[in-house]
Amino acid sequence: MDVRLALCLLWALLATASARPFSCYQSIPGRSTVVRICSSGEDSCIAVQEENSHGGVVSTGVLQSCTSSALSLAGDLDFEFGRGIYVRVHSEICRETDCNTGELKDRPKISTVPNGRQCPSCYAPGSHRCFHNKTLHCQGGANQCVDIVGTLSEKDIEIPFAARGCATKDAAKIEAGAILESGVFIYRIKSIQLSPAPRVETEDGV
Repeated sequence: MDVRLALCLLWALLATASARPFSCYQSIPGRSTVVRICSSGEDSCIAVQEENSHGGVVSTGVLQSCTSSALSLAGDLDFEFGRGIYVRVHSEICRETDCNTGELKDRPKISTVPNGRQCPSCYAPGSHRCFHNKTLHCQGGANQCVDIVGTLSEKDIEIPFAARGCATKDAAKIEAGAILESGVFIYRIKSIQLSPAPRVETEDGV
């Protein structure tokens, strides 16, 4: 191979590997979306759609900003804890300038079709331990059992919480110490464990 061609190919590979956006869309509560210049430690743009249901109230939120891909999660992080309590976070990361477009598409509706799996479920705000577990029939792509302990905060109020239920596989990307913002709530994860959800047992054992 010609030396000059080899050097050109090497330069192209290095340029692609180090590609980072110059700016990204950033959403600010109470204001229209603006364009923000990314800092040297931010190599990506992120767009996050969040929704949670707690106490019968559904809250939603959108986050757009520059981010570090090493510290951000992409994918569908869905948690169902039973009694209508859930947390759903959809994140997309890209590396081109202003690629986290200001016009976010509606997230596809979550499947409510039972997938034949089940998990113990509970939601215990104010405690680091679940004392009562019920059986939750998992739906759609939520085929993992999850056990979470952490803190839940809204504005300046923070309380411990524990929860069990069904989750999607992308939830395995979450590590202890992670922070999830969903609607008006902020979840700080102290510990999280996932395992494949067992299939529902039928009367004939199939």
